[in-house]
Amino acid sequence: MLLAQLAIVARAPIDTSAGVNFHALLSPDTVYVGQQATFQVGVFIDDQLRLRLRHNPEFVPPDPQGMLAYELTGATRAPDARHVGHHTYEVHVFQRAFFPLTVGRFSIPSAQLVYSLPLSASFFSREETHTLVAESLSVVARAPPAMGRPADYVGAVGDVTIAARIDSAAARVGDPMLLTLSVAGRGNVKLFPRPAVAVPWGSLVPGQVRVQLDTTSEDVRGTKEFDWLITPRDSGELTMPPVRYPYFDPYRERYEIALTPPATVHVGPGALALVDTARTDALPPLALRASYRGTPAPPLYGTPLYLALVLGAPVPAVVLAVRRRPRQARRAANSAATALQALARSRAPVDAVAARRVFVRALAERFTLPPTVLTDRGALSHTLRLEGVTAATAEATEGILMALDRAAFGVGETLPPDVCARAYEAYGDVMTEARKRRRTPPNGGEPPHLRSSALAVLLASAVAAAAVQALLPGTGAREAAAFADGVRAYVAGDYRAAAAHFAAVTAWAPGAPDAWANAGTAAWAAGDTADAVVGWQHAGRLEPLARDVRERLSLVRAPQDGPIARLPRIPAPLAADIALVCWVLACGAAAWRIARGQAGLSGVPVVCAAIAVLAGTSAVRAHEASVARHLVVVDRGAALYASPALDAERALRVESGDVAQSLVTQGVWTRVRLDGDREGWVETVRLISLEVVGDR
Repeated sequence: MLLAQLAIVARAPIDTSAGVNFHALLSPDTVYVGQQATFQVGVFIDDQLRLRLRHNPEFVPPDPQGMLAYELTGATRAPDARHVGHHTYEVHVFQRAFFPLTVGRFSIPSAQLVYSLPLSASFFSREETHTLVAESLSVVARAPPAMGRPADYVGAVGDVTIAARIDSAAARVGDPMLLTLSVAGRGNVKLFPRPAVAVPWGSLVPGQVRVQLDTTSEDVRGTKEFDWLITPRDSGELTMPPVRYPYFDPYRERYEIALTPPATVHVGPGALALVDTARTDALPPLALRASYRGTPAPPLYGTPLYLALVLGAPVPAVVLAVRRRPRQARRAANSAATALQALARSRAPVDAVAARRVFVRALAERFTLPPTVLTDRGALSHTLRLEGVTAATAEATEGILMALDRAAFGVGETLPPDVCARAYEAYGDVMTEARKRRRTPPNGGEPPHLRSSALAVLLASAVAAAAVQALLPGTGAREAAAFADGVRAYVAGDYRAAAAHFAAVTAWAPGAPDAWANAGTAAWAAGDTADAVVGWQHAGRLEPLARDVRERLSLVRAPQDGPIARLPRIPAPLAADIALVCWVLACGAAAWRIARGQAGLSGVPVVCAAIAVLAGTSAVRAHEASVARHLVVVDRGAALYASPALDAERALRVESGDVAQSLVTQGVWTRVRLDGDREGWVETVRLISLEVVGDR
């Protein structure tokens, strides 16, 4: 009897008052991601009740989410027996193997059992249906520990061994040979990753993958075979290096390394046209950036000064608007013109002295009226003519003033009933025809509030300029030396060494565009398309206006101009600086207009503010593109699958150097979206992240 079956048979609680007992068991209930958790369900049928059953019970298994499930066929054996007191139960066991794909807690719904019993011993008796529900269980999946993890570990979990075979022990240069690596053992065999193989004397092309599962025992076992085509470039007695296959053994809770023994292959002389060598040797290598400029100065929008300028620029306009609003409100409330309008609309009797006083005050608010102008005949008309008022309007206004004088100071004179309406009409004509009066400060210069606003803007600009000058780019001696070593190695034709030097510079200085551009160029010369795209993409996102980077990305077969892979059109610092300048200009213009008594939100301020918003939006988009969050580059040998399993159907073709957007990670798989409406699952080990951890 299997060990898992003994557990459910021996440990399940039995209710002797029930003819059928139905229970579930999960062992173990805490596993590592990729480790098997065995689920058993036991149906315990009393011998007396078993004789009454006319049909086999109907079993409904659970369907958990987030786990791969395999039915263990070893449970289909002769029923076991369980004795409890005077009762004997026939035990039928069903079991499945569950493999969690991600870290977390996963619920296993309750299994159901439906059976029917006749109501009497008669053959034609009706049957009564009964439904039993087993326990609802859960399994906790945790990630393999980080301590002791080998650097080349790619996610294999289980107890495995590895073996290698070559279809021919003797070959010639240029004749392909088939290399097969077999990874066997217990575990989720379908998700065993492809081993990393390197053959210094030949080129490798990944081939087919085959999986054989064995579910007849208590643990899922099997073999997964990986094929490669090896094309020898050298001749002689060549050694196939051992292949390392790191894996995590959940049963011993430690990392292990499976090794294949070295093999010897005899390769005879032959003819071979090396495509990659011909490309890198026959064509002149791409030009490098000869000088290292270091990491550019941090952008102004990433400093507190930028935020201070954005928040401080509208302060003068706000202060001016707040200070002027009460004064204007009081002026409007106490205006003589408003009082004159009220008298013109009033139907109540009006005092002549009050009417004259209001009319004279309304004119005095606009014109300078000495006492002689109000007493001498023709003086008011002359004064209004000098202000641009027509003769007819000026004489009509003086006539109204004379009528008010007679009514106010004459004996027996009465105020005409329509004189207030005529006075307000004449006042309106005078204000329309008179020349506009320029408001000049008492000291003859600019308004004090305007001068203070201008000084504040100039001071902020000076501080910003000083800060930008202080944040000059710097170059470290270590980075400059490694950069020079990379240039020398590239000129000498050692492209792989050059790529390693430039990659070291990018690790030390993630914001150095020259190092990224040269790292991509050296990788391209060495035949590594994925690393070339990584370097050029980083350089292009740091310097969107660099023409050399865009030209070299056009050499890549994978599309680099789609919505996902496209480089930003404008540098984020430039767009942010334009937005800041336009915002400061908009706030300064608004303050100037408010100081002159005009509407602040019109004309130049509105245009500058709109440009600032557009430039700010462009800066945000450019910054997000330069960060390249959730963007990855597809490495060679990758394929796009419809589901996270190597034996799944391949969805679409992907090229080395394809830029994709990472959507979700599930175990050793990542779902990606690529340009051209392509979407599917890729092995995570085949993806290179474009996101750099470092200060840009």
